[in-house]
Amino acid sequence: HRMNLVHTRLAAIVAGSLLLASATAPAAEPTDFTATTCAQLAADTEESRAFALIFYYGYMAGASGKTTVEDDKVAGHLVQVRDYCNANPTATVVAAFKAALGGKRG
Repeated sequence: HRMNLVHTRLAAIVAGSLLLASATAPAAEPTDFTATTCAQLAADTEESRAFALIFYYGYMAGASGKTTVEDDKVAGHLVQVRDYCNANPTATVVAAFKAALGGKRG
């Protein structure tokens, strides 16, 4: 039940963000998100960072072929990403996730 609630909330947030973005934002050039640095992510708004972290978490799951998430580990992983980024602001966010996840996805 908890997982369904998490997925429902996440889907609502993403759908709302996409609808809002498509209604208000002009077409933008594609962004290579794998090149985004920790410093660039830190400079974003809190809402943008939250959306980006959800995106990166899913991207890393897809890249590793994982289809499950261990909810109790997500917060710890994100703390590790934050700590890595604080120590390595010029590193990419993808590198921070790789370091935090240690080649594993939870």
